[in-house]
Amino acid sequence: MYVALYRKYRPQKFKDIVGQKYITTTLKNEIKLKKIVHAYIFTGPKGTGKTTSAKVFSKAINCLNEENGEPCCECEICIGLKRGSILDITEIDGASNNSVNDIRILREEANFSTTHCRYRVYIIDEVHMLSSSAFSALLKIMEEPPDNVVFILATTEISKVPKTICSRCQIFNFKRINPTEIKTKIVEIAKKEKIEISEKAALKIALLSTGSMRDALSIFDRCSIGNSKITESILEENLGIIKKENILNLHKAIKNENELEILKTIEELYYSGKNLEDLLQELLNFYREMLYSIMLEEKTKDFLEYYEYLEEIEKVKCFDFEKTNLILENILECYEKVKNSSNQKLILEIEILKIAKLLNNKKNNETKKNENYEIKLKEKINIKEKDIENIKPLEPKENRISNKKKPLEKLIELAKENKIPFEEI
Repeated sequence: MYVALYRKYRPQKFKDIVGQKYITTTLKNEIKLKKIVHAYIFTGPKGTGKTTSAKVFSKAINCLNEENGEPCCECEICIGLKRGSILDITEIDGASNNSVNDIRILREEANFSTTHCRYRVYIIDEVHMLSSSAFSALLKIMEEPPDNVVFILATTEISKVPKTICSRCQIFNFKRINPTEIKTKIVEIAKKEKIEISEKAALKIALLSTGSMRDALSIFDRCSIGNSKITESILEENLGIIKKENILNLHKAIKNENELEILKTIEELYYSGKNLEDLLQELLNFYREMLYSIMLEEKTKDFLEYYEYLEEIEKVKCFDFEKTNLILENILECYEKVKNSSNQKLILEIEILKIAKLLNNKKNNETKKNENYEIKLKEKINIKEKDIENIKPLEPKENRISNKKKPLEKLIELAKENKIPFEEI
């Protein structure tokens, strides 16, 4: 049977775990100094190495030839744990074994001595799914655990774990993995699998994975089947990614208030099987980069470590800061509506048309406002010759500035500044 890449290349040592250097260094130091505590909580987003780290840690504390906190992966304990033939390390799914009876069984087993290992380790995945009574039962054994028992609780939602449990554990927060580190790992695995992949395609996979190494390898695995070379176009075909030209066409249509082109683009994407939520996400990315390019100008590339649309933005007419900000706000609102709607296409069409109308109405309102201001100013400064004769300059007083402009000079200067025609005198 074919083994998925995320399983095939699951790290067997701490040094192989990507993007969690602080955590792996701390765990290795605890093993080297023999300061292993009885309970740990590994928390963080999915696919960041929580369960993998738990398995490596449980292997390292039982390894017969451990060196600098790393398991050797060659002794009978390491090989037995990899094969699953040693039962001293137990992995429990908290979602399906969440009753108080399951924890009672665990408590009974924990009191028995180990058969092969120094420590009996219980890895409880998705621990936040346990029932309140199960947590109460778990708390009892965590308060007074046997000397050779270690608990490792893994969760994506630590807020659902009772504080009484958290206070008895060492908590390690796993962060999202940097796209550059994911890209490097993908390129490394591609070489081992003898698959050619472009730098842009590898970075695109890293960005699509949103910091999850497991998701990145799953995407890479999907695209590598039947392809000895992976490019951006192959990613677009296999994953249904929105093309840049679609985003640019939609931007031009919004700018020109071209209702037909807006509807045509959405229609084309919808019937080609594209995810409309992904379309909105790409629009957000496009206008976000536009916003930064307006604010930061040439420094945008230094600020944005990962960007996709800056080259395209330089070639199109951009909105100003106020309008770009307005677009982003409306697209965010549209995203929430589309996400929770049963008729996503209709909602998207209405909202994008509304954005285009709103921008152009704003432009028309500004034009009318300027015209009205000009008319009013003309009325104020349209002075006739007979009126000018009646205007007499004030005689300067001792405490008045002598070089103060006369009323007529001030009116003429004001008219010139505002480019308003007035009768020649």
